[in-house]
Amino acid sequence: MRSRASAPITDLIVDIERYLNLETEVMLRDGGTHGRRHLDRFMDEAAKFARSGGTLSAFLQWLDVASEEEGGLKAGAPDVDASVVQILTIHMAKGAEWDVVAVPGLAEGTFPGANTSDPDNWITNERHIPFALRGDADILPVFSWNAATTNAAAKKAIDAFAQECVDFKMREEIRLGYVAMTRARTHLFCSTSFWRDGAKPVAPSVLYEKVVEVASAVGTVLSAPEAPASTDRNPAKDIEITAVWPRDPLGNRRADFNRTVDLVESSAPFDLASPPSDEMRGLVEDAQAIIAEFNEYKAGALDVALPARLSTSTLIALHQDPAELARTIRRPMPRAMDEYSHRGTAFHLWIENHFNAKTLFDDEDFDLLTPFEEDQKLEDLKSKWLASEWASLQPHAVEVPFETVIAGVLVRGRIDAVYKTDAGFEVVDWKTGSKVLGESSAVQLAVYRLAWAKLQGIAVDQVTAAFHYVPTNTTDRRANLLTEAQLIDLLSVK
Repeated sequence: MRSRASAPITDLIVDIERYLNLETEVMLRDGGTHGRRHLDRFMDEAAKFARSGGTLSAFLQWLDVASEEEGGLKAGAPDVDASVVQILTIHMAKGAEWDVVAVPGLAEGTFPGANTSDPDNWITNERHIPFALRGDADILPVFSWNAATTNAAAKKAIDAFAQECVDFKMREEIRLGYVAMTRARTHLFCSTSFWRDGAKPVAPSVLYEKVVEVASAVGTVLSAPEAPASTDRNPAKDIEITAVWPRDPLGNRRADFNRTVDLVESSAPFDLASPPSDEMRGLVEDAQAIIAEFNEYKAGALDVALPARLSTSTLIALHQDPAELARTIRRPMPRAMDEYSHRGTAFHLWIENHFNAKTLFDDEDFDLLTPFEEDQKLEDLKSKWLASEWASLQPHAVEVPFETVIAGVLVRGRIDAVYKTDAGFEVVDWKTGSKVLGESSAVQLAVYRLAWAKLQGIAVDQVTAAFHYVPTNTTDRRANLLTEAQLIDLLSVK
């Protein structure tokens, strides 16, 4: 993908979709035209940006701004699905119709509602650009000093503009209300509530009042309760909230659980050696199957097929403890990255940038790692690596991704660095820990050596491999690494 970075933005997106099999994934998940709607919407935005002359880096920056300031790009329009209840924003519902539409929350300050503390006013909030610079400037309020010559007059002009912004926002909300109401073909249900989270009641909005007016003439008002007095208190505030501590993990099921325990404890022992009755046979067989599975788990005798694609770390785990790997494959658990993993990632990115390698990360991406770059341990790693023999050598390649097939299994990985030697090449893996790794970890070097030999079309014995422990400035060149035949045997283990 890096080699395609100079291609047109839309072409690069198509290549990425193919590489990641995105279209297949979304088609399997959503099917038909439903699956591609968000991808197509994203492609439309990319094409529009490209037509304006924007570059790839500018496009990525624009996406960042859209994510941070606008909550992302506008999603693709949904398709009407009569088999489900669809919950959508009004903006998303534009252009579509349903037989029945419900519009809740028609309370004053909610819908329509304008945030009076931030009514899209570019004068009082730097997050908004001046209206004159926007593409829709012709419909937006225009600020004028009105020939103000005093501070009081200037403040009056600013306050007047702020009110114009609020009024404009309210008009836009009314238009949005029209869009919501007209999504219904036959039935429109609108609702409000006097009580929300606050202590005082909330009045129905002007939109709700208009709906009631129309419904009274041509429709139905299902409920019109008397409005509470302004001095009334929210009844929810009088509800005492209680909790049990410590929390019972069974919650409301505690009583049923206790009854079950009592039944088990009071029942007569069951003789498993005797033939079970028809009523008990299924339960006994289920219990025996569970016990057998548990015993298999304890003994490590699990029959688990290896995935068709493996990482080098999986091969290390296979060499170290096949039974544990089988349990992990059978029941995978997510693993969070700790500070050591983050530090290792930051260090590898720093080395890649040090050699000016083509990378998916630009200098500004390193800002994401600021908390770790400021970590003195990371700075120590950098200093120690710069003092090592490797810093003065020019690598032949860094951060080399590879895919190689061993015993019919696709193995993927990334070689940290490759250096030319008199005999051929040496692949090096940077280690940010001081602990010398054992024989199983050397499987990683064996795979790297084999992969690089295949990439170059040379014999494996022309490639050496080493771990470099950065904290101790120690290079560990491994001899007697697994051969391709031994790696095949490893992957063929039963």
